[in-house]
Parts: sequence; structure tokens; C-alpha cells
Amino acid sequence: MEKASSFKRNVASAFKRPNNNIAHIDGLRALSCIGILLYHSFFLLHMFVPEAAFTQFVYDTPLYLSWIWGLDKTVDVFFVISGFLIGRMLFKEQLQTGRINLKAFYWRRYLRLTPVYLFAIVVFFLLAGPKFSQTLWANALYINNFLPLERMSMPWTWTLAVEEQFYILLPFLLTMLILPSRHRLVWLCGLFITSFVIITAIAMGDPVFWHQPYLSIFSGKDNIFHYFDTLYVNLHTRFGTLISGVILAYLSVHHQPLLQRITQHRPLAAGLTLVFILIAVAGILVNGNKHWLGDSVIAARLMLILDRNLFGIAVCWVILMCSAPGWLGYALQRILGARIWYPFAQLSYSMYLFHYMLAMILMWQWTRWMKLEYGADLVYQHHWFLLVFLALLALTMPFSLLAFALVEKPFMDRRAPAIAVAGVGEGAPTGAQGGAELAAVSRS
Repeated sequence: MEKASSFKRNVASAFKRPNNNIAHIDGLRALSCIGILLYHSFFLLHMFVPEAAFTQFVYDTPLYLSWIWGLDKTVDVFFVISGFLIGRMLFKEQLQTGRINLKAFYWRRYLRLTPVYLFAIVVFFLLAGPKFSQTLWANALYINNFLPLERMSMPWTWTLAVEEQFYILLPFLLTMLILPSRHRLVWLCGLFITSFVIITAIAMGDPVFWHQPYLSIFSGKDNIFHYFDTLYVNLHTRFGTLISGVILAYLSVHHQPLLQRITQHRPLAAGLTLVFILIAVAGILVNGNKHWLGDSVIAARLMLILDRNLFGIAVCWVILMCSAPGWLGYALQRILGARIWYPFAQLSYSMYLFHYMLAMILMWQWTRWMKLEYGADLVYQHHWFLLVFLALLALTMPFSLLAFALVEKPFMDRRAPAIAVAGVGEGAPTGAQGGAELAAVSRS
């Protein structure tokens, strides 16, 4: 009876939003999770059709759907959110207590991420069998991104490895950083700049990246695998967006008046908003239409070096502007803070863990049925994959709700409460309810 009551409470908690959570973060988290499902509803076709056919399918995507191929950027949204919430919690703890309790931090992270992840690993093993599960040990240790793509057992979970590695390093760096406040900001900004330098150095030393047009870098299985293994899944090439979130967190804790002055300066805020919207939209559209950059090698280099980190800054700006005075802040808060997003935000981690497995089964059945009923050509009609997305969303939500209620939420509740941290223009959220320990799950 008690277990049944606890299960009902856990299910209800996925839909009942507490008053003290950060509503606009829920919206960003939910939209990013939905974006990943939409992206994979198209992308996973490559597993079931010839390579040439899939390449043509991507190239022939109508303009009104081409942005879908740029939705791998939702990974970067999650990284920014993660850096912001985790960084803010650590900075607030350091400010209030003079130290960071590493033991408590790592224990909270373990209870937040690992139990339901281990459950997902078991489910994957049961579905995929031993042949495709030989490197699951790397998943359990959060080092699966060290393996080449072809050897990964759950390839979409590379983001968890990147985030966990970042979580391990960040508290140590903050603990060792015994500097005046103004110097800490310089140090964090220097680390952000270093992320550009690392990507540049790797790209310059690689003939595939440095001497080819942007479209050519992603043409063919070998090039895509090379890009994935070299630039896409490594902490040292992806920490830029995480650090951008940490910098915003630092400013929100130590320099809140400065942020308020920026957002209250209407012309400056409006101008920067326009710039960052253009950066975000252009980044998504260009990655969905790589041929737009033509044969320019210079344009390809700039995209590789600047694209994701600039997108991360744009996401930071959106988070900041959600608390800005005036119509823009009000509109963003109303849109991103709508209650409809809360269940998707709460279930986003479980949805990310399980959607790929369900998508593989769904795509296999879908392409098989379409070929039998209508012939191979109809498989390549892009609008059909919007139906695949809706079916995947309908399948993933209830499965994720069960995983959340039975595994994820019970272990989340075992965590010691984190120090309450005031949001950017918000009240003070607490621990699990406020999402201060969000496991930001990417998704590509």
C-alpha cells in the first residue's frame, strides 16, 4: 500500500509544478528534449536504408523542414543549462559556507544520474543482446565517449559521459581557484576562450577539417565518423557551452546588479537580443543546409571553430532575458514558462535515455511496413517522418514516466537538499524541486 502511494506521488510530481522552480528553464529543457526526438525521428533512417539514399534524403529536405537537421544544437542548450544550474549551486555554496562539500556534491550527482542510467543499460542489453552490448562497461563508468563511434553500445549517451567528466572536474577547479572575485571571472572567461583555441588547434592539424568545404566534411560515412570521434563527443572540444553556463551562473551569484543594468538598458538589450537570435537561427539553419556555405574553406573553418560556442552564448542570453523588464522579458517568460512544458522537463532525462531504443524499433517497423505497402520511394517522403516523431513521442512519454516514477524519482528524493539559490530574477528554488541539480541530457 505504501509503495503504491509512493508511486502515485512520483507520477503526480511529474505534472504538478512547484511554485518555486525556474519556469523558463523548464521550457528550454522541454523544447530541447522534444527537439532531440524530432531530430532522431529523421536521422535514424540512415540505419535502415543505403548510405547514398540517406544522403540524398538529407539533401532533398524541403526548406520548411531543413531546420530539423540543425537540432543537434539542442545538445548545446542542455550543456548551457547544466553549466548554469550546477555552477550556480556551487558558487552559492562557496559564497555561503566558504567551501564546496565535494563528497555531498558527488553523492548527489550519483543519485541523480546513475540509478536510472543503469536501468537503461539493463534494458538496452535485454533488447540489443550481447553482440551490441560489449562496451556497456564504458557507459557504466561514464567513459563511453573515449571509444570510437562504431564501438559504442549506446552511442547517444556520449553526452552523459561529457557532462559527468565536467562535473568531476569543475568542483576541483573551483576549490583550487583561490582568487579575488574579479580574477575568478577573468579565469572563467579565459577557460571559455581556451575552448576556441583547442578546437582551432585540432581542426588546423586535420586535413579533413581544415582543407574542405563544410558540406564535404559531413559527406560520406567515413568523414562523419571522423567528425564524431574527433570533435563531437569529447569533453575538451565540447566544454565551451558548459563553461558559458558556468560564467552566467557566476555573474548571477556575484554580479547580479551588473546583469540587471544590462537587461534594464532597453536599446542595448534589444540590440543584443537581435544579434543572438540571428546567431542561433543561423546556426541551426546552416547546419540543416550545409550546402549554403558553398565551396568556401574559410567559412567551413569558422563554422567549426565558432558555431557551438556562439550558440551557447545565445542560449545564455535567452536565459538572462527571461527576467528582463519590459515586453520582451514578459513574452519569453510567458512562452518558456508555460505549464505545458513542465512534464516534458521533468521527464527529459528518462526520455533521453529511452527514446533512442524505442526510435530504433519504431523506425524498423515503419520503414518495413512502408516498403511493403507502398514501395521504397514513399519511405523518402519527408512529411511521413513527422508522423514517426509523433508516434515516438507518444511511445516515449509513458515509458519514461514509469522509469521516472519507479527509479529516477525515488533516488532523487534520497539526496540531501542542495543549498537554495536565487534564480536570475526568480525566487529561490530548492534541490530536486528547483532543478538546481538538473541532469541536462543531450541528445544527439
